[in-house]
Amino acid sequence: MKVGANVKRQLSKMCILAIATSTICNATFINASGGIKLSRTKLTMKVGQVSKLRVKGTRVKKVSWKTSKRRIVSIKKAGKKAVKVTAKKPGTAVITAKIKLSGGSMKIKKCKVKINKAKKKSEANMTSGPGTGANLAATAAPQTVQPGKMETPQVIQPTEAAATPQVAEPTEVAPTPLPEVVHKTTAQYPTIFSDIPDCDFIRVGNAYYMVSTTMNMNPGVPIMKSTDLVHWKIVNYVYDTLFDDDANNLANNKQVYTNGSWAAAIRFNPDDGKFYVCFNSNKYGFFIYTTDDVENGPWKRHFVTGSYHDPSMLFDDGKLYVFYGGGPNRIQQVELDDDKEEVKLVGASKAIIQKPQGWSLWEGCHAYKIGEYYYVMVIASPESGWFRTEICYRTKNLFAPDWSGEWESQIIFQGSTEEYGTGIAQGGIVDTIYGDWYGILFQDHDAIGRIPSILAVNWDYTDKNGKNYKDWPMMGYYDEEGEFVSCQSTKDKVDNPLTINLENDPTGTYIVDSDDFDYSEGEPLKLVWQWNHNPDNNNWSVLANPGNYRIINGKTCKNVYFARNSLTQRTVGPKFVSETAITTSGMKPGDYAGLVAVGSDYGMVGVSCGQDGKRHIFQGSGGAGNARPVDEEEIDINETADEIVGDTKVYLRVEYSFNTGKTRSDKAQFYYSFDGENWELIGDALKMKFSTSTTFMGARTWLTNYATTETGGYVDFDYYKCW
Repeated sequence: MKVGANVKRQLSKMCILAIATSTICNATFINASGGIKLSRTKLTMKVGQVSKLRVKGTRVKKVSWKTSKRRIVSIKKAGKKAVKVTAKKPGTAVITAKIKLSGGSMKIKKCKVKINKAKKKSEANMTSGPGTGANLAATAAPQTVQPGKMETPQVIQPTEAAATPQVAEPTEVAPTPLPEVVHKTTAQYPTIFSDIPDCDFIRVGNAYYMVSTTMNMNPGVPIMKSTDLVHWKIVNYVYDTLFDDDANNLANNKQVYTNGSWAAAIRFNPDDGKFYVCFNSNKYGFFIYTTDDVENGPWKRHFVTGSYHDPSMLFDDGKLYVFYGGGPNRIQQVELDDDKEEVKLVGASKAIIQKPQGWSLWEGCHAYKIGEYYYVMVIASPESGWFRTEICYRTKNLFAPDWSGEWESQIIFQGSTEEYGTGIAQGGIVDTIYGDWYGILFQDHDAIGRIPSILAVNWDYTDKNGKNYKDWPMMGYYDEEGEFVSCQSTKDKVDNPLTINLENDPTGTYIVDSDDFDYSEGEPLKLVWQWNHNPDNNNWSVLANPGNYRIINGKTCKNVYFARNSLTQRTVGPKFVSETAITTSGMKPGDYAGLVAVGSDYGMVGVSCGQDGKRHIFQGSGGAGNARPVDEEEIDINETADEIVGDTKVYLRVEYSFNTGKTRSDKAQFYYSFDGENWELIGDALKMKFSTSTTFMGARTWLTNYATTETGGYVDFDYYKCW
């Protein structure tokens, strides 16, 4: 599946705006002009020179300062309105003043600082390799994980000091000299307010690729691309369908909810020039897909039975290793047999990291070789209280006899965001061509799902007590004075925003989109669409009634969970609207069709056809609560409204409101209209929840049509809009 040029043109006008709504509104507010200004908007200095920058104007209550490049320019407060600026190394940086005025309003002013180079640009750029983004200093003793004592972890004996970390994968070399970043990217929290769980990512050249869990949805495992680590676009999928069986086809009361693809991982192997994506399926086993064209495919499938929970991959010395496990973390060498499409196990697996006492949940492996160390990052939670925590293990001796190398451990992130109080964990780290490092972890966010946020990574952090964490990928943020702050306590919260030294992608994020269903023969659907389970390709069409998505009922079932050819898209917080219009003259008695909000339970607004053949607008709800979906449960009708006659088009809408740090909502409300302008509220609001037992996914919108009595009925969906 590919995104056509027309889709890309629509991108800037469509639902991507929903992702950035709060960011855009805030930026418009805080950048309002007025009498407040900086003493300088541009500043040129030499290395070692000290200057001063101050805010001019009245009504200034407080000023918070931040530098985009602490390695280039350091800042220190010099009174209420001023800051001392010290030039540290050649390059450019932006100093930002966040100004709070009396009365509560805010302004932001910026000064671009240029530091004259001490040597040629190409030479200066070549010195800033991976790991240098944190001023590597003398090594102090690393700290071990101590459950229940997050703020004062016990010191353990360190191994031999590591070399300056150098990234081992991917291997593409950054250009020299490096391009200048003119418009830096700003990351908010959450970075993407949508369900993208178990994310894993790599950099190849200037491009970043991310994969994620998609469970029972098809096509499965999206390939998302970014150039700035903030804005991501779906560019491909790893597979169209996983298996062609009763469970994937929703036949004989079987299904694969909470199964399918779990916790996909992506790596690039420079030896063969191929991309590798692996994931586990609780129902089927372990998969590794390969391709030499990550954005277009095709992908080659390899499979082995057995469970490899939350896997990660590592290439080392021409060999492929899989790290996995939900208790002890294990390692298994594997080889791929292209002819037999098999994953072949080489030797036996070995438990390398045991879950220590005092912790629950021990999974989400992400493995790396950086410098002299092998790193394994896992997610855990203290048994004393649920709070996602990211823990890192490292060793220099992974391949000691019988995998007996000693591992050191360290909490590298334990905290939440100002926007939401639940812990952030499970994810990995990645470098940029400029030598900066970032982590992307996800956060449980109730009904909207598990949503990713980006964090700063410091390889040489020294805490307030003088303890140094050399060669540990400590995660956190930069405070108002541009100093790195590590989060190692459930009380720690990340401030936003985070300035990233990458060129901002102005086209935004592409994970949802509107669709007029105007397709030509052979043209694939937009990449934002996924089917619930396998599609029945004989019973859907965008050509039978051009400009419409038609679902024909080829089977009978009792609820939306078992309806074939339901098209689905993500929702985006904090508020989101889905809208469609349907023509229902092709319905048969016992048919239900319309727009569905699906979380742990579901709510539906649409048209039902009674046994007398009469069609009425209705709103209903159903679901399994915390039980697995079953076919025999029928939808409960909350309200029935107008009768539909002939080819009358019915407009349907679902309005979502999701929890934030200030608002507890998580609900969907349902509307209908006969002209698309005047809307009537109908039925009960759905109290949306997230459950690991039903769909194990964040809130989604479905276009659905199903038959409870006889097959052959059909419905045409004229369009889908979202914002």
